[in-house]
Amino acid sequence: MNRNSVAQVLAEFLGTAVLVMIALILGQTTAVSYFIATSMAAAAAVVYLLFNMVSGAHTNPAVTFGMWTARQIGTLKGIAYIAAQLLGGIASWQLFQYLTDHTLTAKSTSFSTPVFVAELIGTLVVAMAFAAALNKKVDSTYSGLMVGAAYFVGIIIAATASAGYINPAIAIGSRAWSAAYVLGPLVGGLIGVNLYHFFFNGENSYAGAFTSKKSTSSKGVVVKRTTVRKKKTTKK
Repeated sequence: MNRNSVAQVLAEFLGTAVLVMIALILGQTTAVSYFIATSMAAAAAVVYLLFNMVSGAHTNPAVTFGMWTARQIGTLKGIAYIAAQLLGGIASWQLFQYLTDHTLTAKSTSFSTPVFVAELIGTLVVAMAFAAALNKKVDSTYSGLMVGAAYFVGIIIAATASAGYINPAIAIGSRAWSAAYVLGPLVGGLIGVNLYHFFFNGENSYAGAFTSKKSTSSKGVVVKRTTVRKKKTTKK
């Protein structure tokens, strides 16, 4: 691995570790969903602004998986990102226990359909925001705000039926072993990223769908006239 690859993987590890640590602290000290959502939104925005230029600051296996399915990231890099993110979650779990001298209790392992659906929808919102931010059509500062706002909305939606993790790394770091906290976000990430590219890229985008043929043909006429003028100038 070259220096850039190491930096990208390390950025994903550190960024995810920060998010998971914030989630653990909030989860153990408060039960107010709006406060947790606001704090996580701020943390997500800061982490994105810090590491966006290095790795894209996915900091979420569901986002990376969605990007991979949309062919926005290579297979090896995707695997490295997800491994770094999960390790970041585990590292924060261990660090939190060390700092607080408190052992986190394992959450329920049973699968719940409402939890799966809630996590799916919440992650879908976040994944769409990341797809838009990483498309480089928005200034990085505004992209950070958009990612933060998406986390706020996603957590509020998911918290109606789940713990509102919307990130498998946070779920693992919180010792939530239910498959719903992994499968829900992965499916949400897949749908969210691909839905964004379906809506806003290529022929399905607003600009592509409403660009008139007339304007295209007029551009062609201008090119032809320019070419003729150049030929006349050459003859003289």
